[in-house]
Formats: sequence, structure tokens, C-alpha cells
Amino acid sequence: MTLAPARRPRPSERGRARTSIWLVAALAVLDTLAGTSAMARQPVTMWFWGATPRYRATLERNLVAPFNASQNRYTLRIEYRASVDSDVRNALLAGGGPDLIYSSGPGDLVPLSRAGKLAPLEVYDRQYGWSQRLLGPLVSPCRQFGHLVCLPMSMQAGGMFYSQAVLHRFGWTVPTDVATLENRMRQAMNAGLYASATGNMGWQPINIDYASLFLNEWAGPGCVRAILTHARRWTDPDFRVAIEQLDRWFSQGFIGGRDYFSLNFDKALLLLSQGRTPFVFAPTILFQWAGSYFPGPAGEDLRFAPFPRPTPSTDYPIYDVGLSFTYGINARSPVKDAAAQVLDRMISPAFIRQMAQVWPGYWGPPLVDFPSDPQAVGLTRSYLEAMATISLAVHSGHFGYGIDSFFPPATRQVFIRDLEALWVGEESPKQLLSKAEETFADETRVGTGIQPPAQGSPCTQTN
Repeated sequence: MTLAPARRPRPSERGRARTSIWLVAALAVLDTLAGTSAMARQPVTMWFWGATPRYRATLERNLVAPFNASQNRYTLRIEYRASVDSDVRNALLAGGGPDLIYSSGPGDLVPLSRAGKLAPLEVYDRQYGWSQRLLGPLVSPCRQFGHLVCLPMSMQAGGMFYSQAVLHRFGWTVPTDVATLENRMRQAMNAGLYASATGNMGWQPINIDYASLFLNEWAGPGCVRAILTHARRWTDPDFRVAIEQLDRWFSQGFIGGRDYFSLNFDKALLLLSQGRTPFVFAPTILFQWAGSYFPGPAGEDLRFAPFPRPTPSTDYPIYDVGLSFTYGINARSPVKDAAAQVLDRMISPAFIRQMAQVWPGYWGPPLVDFPSDPQAVGLTRSYLEAMATISLAVHSGHFGYGIDSFFPPATRQVFIRDLEALWVGEESPKQLLSKAEETFADETRVGTGIQPPAQGSPCTQTN
């Protein structure tokens, strides 16, 4: 049997065949590229607390969008969680968690660091020069168990907010010594104003802000450091004097008058903006709530100054400093290099300036050269100027130790819970400090302490 010759396709058929082959090939290439793109765009996960929609939009615009646009391998994704601290801890201990690790303070990272849940950052520190760009005293709490395990993302310092308008109304200058300050507060009370307006309604840890101020100012930062290095005891006379002075201030109405337990940061800022108090004693993080009360150019009326010196021999200025929050990298993260890139952007001057335009008070990594902005107005200007001054003071060794950042958690609780018991007459200064001594000793034995950085003030024994 003779086989019929195969029919040769006509030119139009050959074109259609080639088109089909190219189409199949093109689709295959596109599928490959899509798969490659999906693989390249690995997620970098970051948890953050449940910020307001406006603040979330600001963070997405100034961190997420620029990072994602800077390369084609990773996608930064932020998940907002109201219980971020406990969520991070529980997830890490269970072997999971996000790539970027949030903490409200380096002290909270100690158990996670001891358990090896945080990636050592030394290689990235050398790559990006973080230790040269950041203030050593505030990087120090992030060095735990022989490794750098986090970066300080928000320096805060205790001190004195004041209204320029109120001081001008009374013809007052900014007080630099406690005797003058107390005189101004008595005059304010006689005029029907609050001596100062701060309170702990809804957030009892506000108490610790006052404990930090008074311990560092009256006992001195050198003596507070001596506690941390076990060269002094909480029951020593210096600390009793500081707590007695704080108790005196409360009993005389210098701290919110009779309304301390019904005031909070928002109400304090409202009173300050209305001219109903000249002062608010608080850490610099207060700036982040001030926008609603000092909008636009009015923000320049709100100013920040160091706490006045108690005696002529006291160093001035002294800022008791700490960290509002830190970020590290999950030891199990598969995208550590990308996470380090995110950390590096978070401590860049450009990012700090951008965030301060909308969100002053919170995003303030302790840079040696804190960024300025000649175009800034209102609260942004006040905040950037205050932080630059504080950075210079810390760099020069004029700083104290915020209890919230440098002391372990149970000791912090003593200066939250028992300070309030002191104010309502349920404990004495001696009893409070005895509890602090016992609690700190217990925490030291189990290794939850942080090695404190050195500073310039000596500790001299009070007789």
C-alpha cells in the first residue's frame, strides 16, 4: 500500500502555528517570571502596636512604601496589634513570630535574649555603622549576653514641658533650680492654676516617670548607676531623701493638685494649652499627643526643658533617659538581611524628619547627630530642637538612668505600685525602698539585670 504524502501546511497555517508556539512560550516565560517575582518578593513581617489610622498611614508612607520601592526582592508588611508586647513574646517562645521584633523596652527582651530567640546584630552593625551613628549609652541596654540584640528606636528623656504664653503672662523665666520652680508653682496655685498637671488615670506606670526624675535629680545619676552595679543599696540615705522629696511634692499639691488620679496626658496637655497650668513634668514622648492641643504654629508655644537642679552643687542639665521601644530581628527569620535594611532605614535622619512632621515625640532614635529641619514649624520644630539638645547632653555624659529602661520588670513595678501606696499613706519611703532592695536583689540573682553605661557624675555617700 502506498502512503499518501504528508500535506505541507500552507503559509498562513505555518504562521498560525508559529504564533501558537510563541504564545505558549511567552505564557510560559510570564509564568516563570511571575513565579520568580513572587519568590523574590519575600515578605518581611513586622508587628507594631495598634496606632491610630493617621499614624499608620504615616508609617506606611515613610517606611513601607520607600522600602518596597527600593528593591524587587522583598515586601515589608506591618501588622498592627494592640497587645504587641505579649504577642511577640508568646510567638517567639513558641518558635514563631515576625521577622522584626518589637519591644517596649530592652529590659523586656532579657528572657528572650537569654533563650536565643533574637538574632545577633554584630555583622549588620559593622555593615551599616550603627554603633558609630547611635549614642553609646542608649545602645548599651541592647547589648545582652555578649551580643547586640536590638536597636534603640525612640529615645525619651524626662523633664519639664512648659507654656511660653503662661510664663510670659506672669513675667517668669524658665526656672533652672528647684527653689525657683517651687516658688512659681505656689504662685500658680495662688492664681487658681494647677502647679503642674499630670496624672496616671488609665495608665498607672506614669508614676515611674516621677520616680526616675527624683531619683536621678536628688540622689544623682552616679548613685543610680551604683545601684545597677551593686555598689550601693536602695536603702541608702540618698534614695530615701529623693523619695521623701517626691512624697512632699505630692502632699503639697505640686503634682496635679488633688486631681492626680483623674488626670492623664491628654487632660494635662489640654490644661497647658488653655493656660491653666504652667508646667507638665513628663518624658519627651508626650510630644506625640500634643498635636490636638497645640496645632500648627501654636505648637511652638509648647517647649521642653531639663528638670531644674535641686541644689547648687547638682549637675545641670541632667536628663534621665530611656527607650520607648526597640526593634530586633527574630533568630529564626529567613530574611535577616532584609530586616536589617528596614532597621537601617528606621534610624536614618530622613525617616526621622519625615515622621516628625506628623508624629513628633515617638520616632526618635538616639543619633549622635540628631537631625534638624530648618523648614520645621510648630510641634515638629519644638520636638527636633529638644531632641538635638538632649542628644548633645547624653553625648557629653550628662544623663541619668530611666527606671523603665535600665531596671528589670519587678523592680519597675515597685516604683509604680508602691509609689502610689506611699502617696495614699499606705507605705513609708523606708518600706518602699526596702521592697525595691529585696526585689532588685532577687532579679539580680536570676540574671534579669542590664549592664548600665557609664556617665560623668560620681556618687558621693550622703550621711
